Amino acid sequence: MLKARNLEILCAVIEMGTTARAADALGVSQPAVSNMIRHTEDLIGFPLFLRERGRLTPTREALHLADEARHLFRQQRRIAGMVEELKGGVAGRLSIIATPSLGHGIVPRALSAFLKGRSKVRISFEVGTVDEIAARLIAGEADLGLSITRPRQSALSTQPLADGRLVCVLPEGHELALSDRVRITDLNHVPHISYAVDTPLGRAVDAVFSAEGLERRHFCEVRHTSTALDLVKGGLGVALVDDFALIGGAPPGVVARPATPDVPLKIYALTSTLFPTPNLALLFQRHFADFVGAAPRV
Repeated sequence: MLKARNLEILCAVIEMGTTARAADALGVSQPAVSNMIRHTEDLIGFPLFLRERGRLTPTREALHLADEARHLFRQQRRIAGMVEELKGGVAGRLSIIATPSLGHGIVPRALSAFLKGRSKVRISFEVGTVDEIAARLIAGEADLGLSITRPRQSALSTQPLADGRLVCVLPEGHELALSDRVRITDLNHVPHISYAVDTPLGRAVDAVFSAEGLERRHFCEVRHTSTALDLVKGGLGVALVDDFALIGGAPPGVVARPATPDVPLKIYALTSTLFPTPNLALLFQRHFADFVGAAPRV
């Protein structure tokens, strides 16, 4: 069977005109080139050169074979370049799905920074619940999930990327904004936008009230911090949101205050244990952790 080296030497002899010049170009001895040409002819069963008075004239078959070989070498160089691009994370496809508070805020900004200098990278980006993220990852339909809730599915690998906390967001001029910190239980006394009891944040906030023997009261129920923040922006009331949603600053007309007691949160990177994680996803995961870590918080 012909190997790339057989074809490389064939092309060199045709291009250089003699085995001696081909040997110099390839950095080998002239006998090695002559022996390889004879070996190649034995392999394929027909002559590649006419030998007359010490000169080698390529046959029509040799010229045709060399033309195809050059095409093959160009393909090899293209593939080698593609491998380097994939290894360096400057080419390929990346599918990400994030929970709403991350997907509507910090993830797009992190993606924008990540894609600079990566014009050959193609992105698929969606926002979904943690259950939707888990389903997409397990089905192999997404490469990386980002969530502030840790899923329970055994087929998922979870890695904490960043630490955060709940903060209280209020319309400018709200009475609670006069304090440096807002007690979470004080939200029972003002129009309070909060989370459904079956959501992770709803359970976390309920635990704060229960610890003081109180029951959480709220007039508006939502499922995502991004929705709560939008309602506060509209002047409907106050809410607790993760401080990741406020990276880069609070929206106009909204102020943020630390909440007491502290309710810690984390951003988790989620990947499937059923499929290998693409290199590009691992690179973005590291980039995202660095991006969030360096971003100013409210």
